[in-house]
Amino acid sequence: MSSLPTPLVLIGPMAAGKSHLGHHFAKRYGLDFVDADHVIEAHHGPIPALFTAHGQQHFRAIEAEVVADLLADHRYRNAVISLGGGAPMTPAVQDLLAGHTVIYLEVDEATVRPRITGNKTRPMLQPDPERRWREILDERRDTYERLATIRLDGTGHRRIGSLVQQLHRALKELRRDATA
Repeated sequence: MSSLPTPLVLIGPMAAGKSHLGHHFAKRYGLDFVDADHVIEAHHGPIPALFTAHGQQHFRAIEAEVVADLLADHRYRNAVISLGGGAPMTPAVQDLLAGHTVIYLEVDEATVRPRITGNKTRPMLQPDPERRWREILDERRDTYERLATIRLDGTGHRRIGSLVQQLHRALKELRRDATA
């Protein structure tokens, strides 16, 4: 992985499995893993409470600061960073992602349905999680695709090992193309 621009950054819709994939990929290949949402919560409290108390705009500003800090921090130079689903919609975050290897984890509604049905911890999905998830993905898909260096097919209920191998192959191909 050393010849690729790092850190590797995972983007995609909420409940896609970015953190799960990032954790397993990092563990398998000896990289660090950091979830931007966990960093936000460690410093500012639960994300649903931030949304409720201060609104989405305030949360997005905090999120952009955290992403900037993570991408600039040399401790995360050899890391996999998972971003929240809305982070790439912020122009400042889009600018920050330039020059990094950005992996878009593509999923469909059937894949995320078990993860979002009845879930009350995702404020942007209320009151109808499945309908809102579809609407949000429709709004964000073009941005995810535009920012992606790699598009990874995470549809269906694939084993995590299969996704890790699929990402590794895509990164090897990217490295080969970069040196050709």
